Amino acid sequence: MTLVVFVCAVVLVATLVFSGGSGYRYTLKFENVSLVVPGNQVMVGGHPVGSVKSIKLSDENQAAMEVELDEPLREGSSFIVRKSSLSSVHNHYLSLTPGPDNAPLMAEGATLGEANTTSAVEIDQLFDIFDEKTRRGWSNLIQGAASVFAGDAAEGGNKTFKYSGAAFSSTQRLMAELSDQDAKLGEFVKNTGGLMTTLAEVSPTLTDLVSNANTALGAIASENQSLSLALQELPPTLRQANTTFVNLRAALDDVQPLLAANGRAADAGLAGFLRNDLTPVLRRLKPVAASLATTASRPGPSNDTNELLAALIPLQSTARPAVTAVVRALNASQEELSETRAYAPDIFNALSKLGAASANYDFPGRYVRVRPTATGLSQLNGTTIEPADTEIYGGLDLLSGLNRCPGGSTQPIAGSNPFLDGGNLVGKCDPSQVP
Repeated sequence: MTLVVFVCAVVLVATLVFSGGSGYRYTLKFENVSLVVPGNQVMVGGHPVGSVKSIKLSDENQAAMEVELDEPLREGSSFIVRKSSLSSVHNHYLSLTPGPDNAPLMAEGATLGEANTTSAVEIDQLFDIFDEKTRRGWSNLIQGAASVFAGDAAEGGNKTFKYSGAAFSSTQRLMAELSDQDAKLGEFVKNTGGLMTTLAEVSPTLTDLVSNANTALGAIASENQSLSLALQELPPTLRQANTTFVNLRAALDDVQPLLAANGRAADAGLAGFLRNDLTPVLRRLKPVAASLATTASRPGPSNDTNELLAALIPLQSTARPAVTAVVRALNASQEELSETRAYAPDIFNALSKLGAASANYDFPGRYVRVRPTATGLSQLNGTTIEPADTEIYGGLDLLSGLNRCPGGSTQPIAGSNPFLDGGNLVGKCDPSQVP
């Protein structure tokens, strides 16, 4: 009994060791088997991921190749027959380009047609498409290239040849993309042909258009000096027009009462309005207009508004630095003015409420509540000036470093004082300094 159990265990171990996993099998259809034989490897990036199990002729006279892979395929996968080198016909392998990771898995045993398979191109098949004269030229070209690579240029040529694979790969992708765009390319050629036909039908009109445009451009070129002068005068003209329109808007606002009065005058009679209302105004306006005209322009030197404005022009160069300095000083004092604004009640109360300091009254009479303070008190210690101590002032408290906030000179009231100006005085005064 023990011998039977031992034999069964040996058979089971041998089965597990030598039989291997079942893998995933798929059928690939190629136009040409390209000298691939059973046992050739399937590789991804140079790493084996499976092998060719069998090759047979399909009903469509294609090479039906069965492969076994370690991992299942995803939709979008493709196979290409490649060669490791030209030294042997037994070193072909299948290069697998896996489908996207987010693509669905393919069912085991599925068949991939020519859309997903590419046969290897043999060198003799390539040269068979040329005639004898062309093949002889290719032979001479190859021999000449061999002589180039055998000479002094071998090192540089080999470095250049290293990039030929990437160039051929890019060319292949370009041709594949052009092949996929056949329909759109045909439509483009068709539309281009229709465009050319339409242009041919309207060619006389286009000729006249070009001729007239040439004449127009010639006329413009002949007046280029006038056009340049007009373009120079256009900006100030537009600025003056803008000013005129702005003034016109204000004038229209002033005319509104006149129009309303005209409406009333039309009801009562326009003649009466002109005789009784407008005529007296015009009579009174006449001396005023004459005076304004005299003010604007009056015979004699330095006696009218025009000459005054002309005299003010030289002041511009003198006044400009002064105005600039004033503006710079105002800008520099913004921070101090902003802080002073918060102390405005303290400053004005110190002036306006000074007499109210003695308003307190009790039985003996009026009294004033005062608190003597002093700042910056010092004493001489030998040859050194030091802060004064309290002994020489009878034990009074010496307050130093006063930096009160607005309203900090009286008893604090929550939410009222000291005043921090909405946070603008934070860090610039001490709200804890209160009586």
